[in-house]
Amino acid sequence: MNKHAKPAKTGVTNGATPPVVLITGAAKRVGRVVAERFARAGYAVVVHYGSSQQEALDTVQAIEAGGGVAVAQQADLQAPEQLTAMMAAIYARFGRLDVLVNCAAVFFPDALADFALADLERSWQVNCRAPLLLTQAFHRQARQRAQQGVVINVVDQKVRANFHPDDFSYTVAKAALGNLTAMLAMSAAPVLRVNALYPGLMMNSGDQSQADFDYAAAHSTPLGYIAPITEIADAILLLTRPSFNGAEFVVDAGQNLVRVERDVINLYRAP
Repeated sequence: MNKHAKPAKTGVTNGATPPVVLITGAAKRVGRVVAERFARAGYAVVVHYGSSQQEALDTVQAIEAGGGVAVAQQADLQAPEQLTAMMAAIYARFGRLDVLVNCAAVFFPDALADFALADLERSWQVNCRAPLLLTQAFHRQARQRAQQGVVINVVDQKVRANFHPDDFSYTVAKAALGNLTAMLAMSAAPVLRVNALYPGLMMNSGDQSQADFDYAAAHSTPLGYIAPITEIADAILLLTRPSFNGAEFVVDAGQNLVRVERDVINLYRAP
């Protein structure tokens, strides 16, 4: 652990040891940036991964090289028993968990007219059910130990009254997760606080080239730029503070203000 890093005040009551964060999908992309941000804030980081073992180990190595503490933890987000086992393993190792960041997601193009039931089930299981089950397991473990913590669900700005027909199965699951914020905050209190963050365009997806991404980034918001991933990570860390419960942050440089009829990946292609 970096001796000079000061952990953020999370409002937890778990003793004097460093706080612990579990970040799903932390092996790469946005999840890795969030993991590294929490490590710099003084957290021991549990880097969850599904199949990206080498990327998870690389993330752990990068955090340790910076003086932090990190461990890789595998679990299939579609397997409820593995989620329970992962939570138990974290408590067995650290004796506590302070923050759960539900960052992992599956994303693919489909529509109401032709979505496959298997795809809808997969999206629901990863994008909504897994965060719910992890929150439940976190609540049980913390309550048994008279501890407290916070959950941050990473959702999507499109479900903030900016719906479009693309990415149907993904959007259904994310809309469900986002609309559960207040209920989860009420249900988990006083053991856990539950907040949600709604990002916009962050990284290349699907068949989007770098030129396509740059073009979309410059044209999809009123400001002509998107929120950098580092600021997404900062916002997630801010939501761990004790005054936030049932809070919903939209961090997208105003992308949600631009009404669209299709996903920006399809709307904005480099000329």
